[in-house]
Amino acid sequence: MPRSQADSALAEAERHLAAGRSQQAREAFRRARLFFHRCADTDGEAIVLVRLGEAELAAGHLASAKEALSDALALLSHETDPSARADALHLMGSLKNAEKNAPERDRLWAEAVSAHRDHGNKAGEARVLRDQAQVAKATGKDDLAFDLFSRAHRLYADLGHSFHEAMILLEIGQLHRAQGRADLAHDALERAADLFRVNGDTLDEGRTRLTLARLLRDLGDKETALRDLTLCAKLFGANGHLGGQAEALIDLARLEAAKAPKAALKMLHQARALAARSGIPSLQTQAASEIARLDQAALKDTP
Repeated sequence: MPRSQADSALAEAERHLAAGRSQQAREAFRRARLFFHRCADTDGEAIVLVRLGEAELAAGHLASAKEALSDALALLSHETDPSARADALHLMGSLKNAEKNAPERDRLWAEAVSAHRDHGNKAGEARVLRDQAQVAKATGKDDLAFDLFSRAHRLYADLGHSFHEAMILLEIGQLHRAQGRADLAHDALERAADLFRVNGDTLDEGRTRLTLARLLRDLGDKETALRDLTLCAKLFGANGHLGGQAEALIDLARLEAAKAPKAALKMLHQARALAARSGIPSLQTQAASEIARLDQAALKDTP
């Protein structure tokens, strides 16, 4: 009976987690842990503790996450469940990152990468490499970030995980753009946008194409930038992302202002209304400023 109860509680926890019910999920994970413990299933108990630790960490409960992950690592030896142990090391490293303990974070993440690689878990290794790359990027270590992102990208490409590949390419493209490598940035961003589209993720496609359009604008390719911004506005609108739609319309209006000021004004008024509905004052201010600038220009042109 305890084993069936354990499986049932674990399934319930995963359902709550998928539905965004964090508190209920954590409670169900704790029940599952108790049931696995009662039937002396050490691996099952440890795996539940890893999932509980991940849920607690996501909720910002560092002390509870540390307790769950420490208990999991105490149960997991190198011979039991290597994947779960590597995941626990990764999560404990993330916890140390939240605690701003860089030496422990780096040690744990390096151990997690090694454990995943030793057991051929490319997806697990790529997840850790991506976290390492994001920390390197945030701390200004761009060369290290490129290396880590590139390694993660190769692993996801080998696995055929095109959505995760797109996420990494977006990161790489943003880094290239920040470093002034426009051609490489364009290539990475274009590939990322295409992969998001193939995966049906039109929201991330819109975000990527917005970055791509701004790069093209800065390079002087106004025509392609206008095309991508128009697509961005449609993608954001279809996804109900009012802030993104407002951003795209403001950028469109700035590009169209000289040639089609009336159309640009219409876009800006729409953007201001969208920004107001989404509660983003900074975008409202941007749109209002552009409207005032175009109105002033129109007055100057009036005989």
